[in-house]
Amino acid sequence: MRDQALEELSIFADRYMHFSNLWTVYSDVLSKKYVPSVNIGKITPQITVMMVLYAYFYSLVEDSEDGLNGFRIWRAKFPDEESAIAAVEAQIIPFTSRLRIYRNRLGFHGSRTRTHEASGFNLFTQHSGTEIWNAMRNFKALGAALFAKANHRQGVGKWTAAEVRDWIDSVAERARNEIAETKATGGAAFGS
Repeated sequence: MRDQALEELSIFADRYMHFSNLWTVYSDVLSKKYVPSVNIGKITPQITVMMVLYAYFYSLVEDSEDGLNGFRIWRAKFPDEESAIAAVEAQIIPFTSRLRIYRNRLGFHGSRTRTHEASGFNLFTQHSGTEIWNAMRNFKALGAALFAKANHRQGVGKWTAAEVRDWIDSVAERARNEIAETKATGGAAFGS
């Protein structure tokens, strides 16, 4: 069982790094640090990268027994960080099922009809881009902080125990504040 948990953690770490790379590419496209040489009408490179980023993100929080779930992995590896893990998870849970449908119908698997594809867009009618972006940012930040904590335990890395503690706590606090803000504003979706 321990070998399986270590293998799952290793796979998660690899996928987390791919997610971080996609995040960087998308951020660079948005900030115009990288300007694609192709732009064909309404299907822009920015939209393509966003679709892949969102779909890939779901592969890190998949809510099935046989899928990777960062929260389950983090709880096993860092049981003392339950409060921070729960704060970020609470930010993501409201849209996890819609993110799965988005991933299945638009992001990766695709659809054969526009009618089948349409339910994938419910992610954006029910949740704002800011809500999703903030949740992904906090997931990414908590992951980085927990990897820094693991490195510190092994005597490697540049972060002190106090710096890691502050980092984890600040991510959890930001997630809680953003949840409260989303509730206060009614979680306004795109176009509202």
